[in-house]
Amino acid sequence: MKSIKLLTILICISTSISCGTFNKTSKTDSKTGYFPAKKNKAVTVIKEEKISKDILKKLIIVPNDEYTLEMVKNLNFFDKIMTFEEFQKDIISKNLEDKIPSVSDRIGLKNAYNHYGSFVILHFTKERKETNNNTSLYTGISIYDPSKADFIYQNEIYVNLMWDGWTDQGTMYPLYNSLIDYLNKQE
Repeated sequence: MKSIKLLTILICISTSISCGTFNKTSKTDSKTGYFPAKKNKAVTVIKEEKISKDILKKLIIVPNDEYTLEMVKNLNFFDKIMTFEEFQKDIISKNLEDKIPSVSDRIGLKNAYNHYGSFVILHFTKERKETNNNTSLYTGISIYDPSKADFIYQNEIYVNLMWDGWTDQGTMYPLYNSLIDYLNKQE
């Protein structure tokens, strides 16, 4: 009986120790230049187009959450980073709302690019895919370039909610590390 209780306690402790963080920002490792991700997590790059590094790094628009804002800052790549809300406020402060009435679709974003200036948008994806009669969850990071009205970068990772869960080390950091690889390739 005591051995069963001890085994249960050991399993609970090892499970809690092996769990990763969720929505906890991290800085890149000074030696590797990457976030501390699980090594066995494979990211699939779906699309990767070359773009001028000077254009790419000028301004990136990110979702309205502190986690994403901080993680993109920690990439140490972009000259300027704004949340989508800050971007909209800046459009208004520059009296461009008549020329850019909306930034909610491709036409509005192309309009913003033409009147506001060069920028790209970071976007997260979540998708359920049918594979071998099972539904699998995938998530990813995309970079949208309004000058092309298309994505210039897309990646994805399988999210095994049963064994890995949704953690920074197992899901988000590998995605960001793949993005780092893409950013480093641009000239």
